[in-house]
Amino acid sequence: MTKSTVTDWDTTANNNSDIGGNNIAEGCPAAGINDAIRTLMAQVKTWIGDAAGPLLKSGGAMTGAVTGMLTGSTVKDGAGAERYIGYRNIPLTAKSSNYTLALADVGQGVSSTTGGWTIPTNAAVAFAVGDVIVLYNNSGSNQTITQTTGVTLRLAGGSTTGNRTVAQRGLATLIKVGTDEWVASGMGVL
Repeated sequence: MTKSTVTDWDTTANNNSDIGGNNIAEGCPAAGINDAIRTLMAQVKTWIGDAAGPLLKSGGAMTGAVTGMLTGSTVKDGAGAERYIGYRNIPLTAKSSNYTLALADVGQGVSSTTGGWTIPTNAAVAFAVGDVIVLYNNSGSNQTITQTTGVTLRLAGGSTTGNRTVAQRGLATLIKVGTDEWVASGMGVL
C-alpha cells in the first residue's frame, strides 16, 4: 500500500517500503531517496496542519487578546468549559452561614466565619473532575465540610470517608476526583 500520508505509515519499520510511491525498501536505488525525503517533509507538514493532526484544533483561529491575567483571560478545555489562564492568586469569598459550593468557587477560596460548607451532588452542580476549591475556617471554633447524600468525601492519605472537620483557622483544599467523589487535605482537616 502506498504511504501517501503520515497516517498511512506503519509502526513496523519493514512495512514502510515507500513514501508517497517513492521506493525506500532495503536496497532501493539511491536516486529515489531525495524525492522520498521531500515527500516525507510534505506529508509531515500537511499532517501537523491538519485538523486531525497532532495539534488538534477546533473553533478556528484564536481571537481576542490575553489580558488581565488575574481576571478575564480564558481558554476552553476539551469539554468546552472556560478555564482561566496565567498566574492566579486565590481570591477569598467571605461567608457567614452554611454555604453550598458553586462553580464560581473553582480555583478560589471560600472563607467562613460560621456554618461550614456543603458539597452538592454532581446532579445539582456539575463540577469537573480536577476542580479545586480552597476552604478557610476564619473562626475560633471547628467547622464542618458536609458531604451531601450521594457524595463521598475522602480524607487524603487514608481510607476515611464522611464529613470532615476543619479546625479553627484551618485550611482545607478540596479536589474533585470522580463524579460524586472529593478528597480533602490540609492543615487542621480532621
